[in-house]
Amino acid sequence: MPILSAFGAAKAIGVAGNPPVQNYAYDYNSTYMTYPKDSAFAIGSNDFSIECFVYLESTPTISATILDFGYLNSIDITYRNKLSFFINSSRQPTIARALSSGGQQYSSTIAVSLNTWTYVAASRVSGTVRIFVGSSLGVSQTFSGTLVTSSNPPSIGKSVYVTRYFDGKISNLRFNVGSGFTSATVPTSPLNNAATTKMLTCQSATIKDNSVANAGGPWTITNNGATVTTGPF
Repeated sequence: MPILSAFGAAKAIGVAGNPPVQNYAYDYNSTYMTYPKDSAFAIGSNDFSIECFVYLESTPTISATILDFGYLNSIDITYRNKLSFFINSSRQPTIARALSSGGQQYSSTIAVSLNTWTYVAASRVSGTVRIFVGSSLGVSQTFSGTLVTSSNPPSIGKSVYVTRYFDGKISNLRFNVGSGFTSATVPTSPLNNAATTKMLTCQSATIKDNSVANAGGPWTITNNGATVTTGPF
């Protein structure tokens, strides 16, 4: 079983140039938020990682979006090579993109439990993507080639093109471009910026981004109804 539980009292964590963050999460129930469209989010053929804690409150009918860059299961060129990280109808964290013929969609063999804080991550290193649930590896598959992730405003809690919402809470969502990992350790305190961090959110007492990827400062997030709640630590 993956490590799923909380880790104690709230902690104030901060790094130079960033505001302190505490033990918070954002609650998504038919709500979502978006980042601006920007070339900083372009993965291309680089390594990347997406990680966060999730508290899933219902089993998705189809999928529950964590972070989406405009993916749709279609061979239409509009959606080709766009990325999505979501939880499927079997509660398995899944990474997906559409290709010119069919697509690639890989799901963890480990499912997320309901109403429990769970660390989940997807990471690509040297053309191989791995999905982790807690510290356990759920799947490892070839996922090479170019990913198109800068042509739409990235969406958290809802897919870009269809109304597939995340029902529950997300905490400490971090998106890195240019680095990944091949093993996972469950964080025991809020995540900080790394050199390759492009997004860092779902961890503050107000709805905001805590990265320094926007010319040395945070991005302006458009919030569509997400609210602040208690996090996993």
